[in-house]
Amino acid sequence: MNTFIIIGLVILFLVGSINLVVPTKQTRMLSDLRLRARKKGFQISSLTSKQKFVTKNVKFVCYSLKNISNLKNAHYVIKESSLTLYDPIKLKFDENFEEIENKISNLPGSILEIIFNDSYISFLWNENLGIDELEKIEKQLKNFSI
Repeated sequence: MNTFIIIGLVILFLVGSINLVVPTKQTRMLSDLRLRARKKGFQISSLTSKQKFVTKNVKFVCYSLKNISNLKNAHYVIKESSLTLYDPIKLKFDENFEEIENKISNLPGSILEIIFNDSYISFLWNENLGIDELEKIEKQLKNFSI
């Protein structure tokens, strides 16, 4: 009798271990999304990287794309369902500020925070929205010229 209990526990342990190794549907979707994003030229990193994001929620991932726009120093964060300028304040006095604000307001609402620097545009977004949303973001950012 004891041997049957031990054999049953061993089988349950093995089945449980195998279930931990098999990826879930969500994990496979994120893996496929990140692979396709890398093929499109995105760099993907966690929030522990050197980026200066205000949002510290680790469930969001930083995606970066080469900056081919004229905007080389800007940081926008989401406030009350729209992106607002966080840094530098001197950008508000730029002659193209209204045009920049208009372009920023046309970005998809899934972007939670975005940083423009000399070489990259880095942004936080909800990966669960999938590749279609990422393609919309990519299209908007590649056409972001002032």
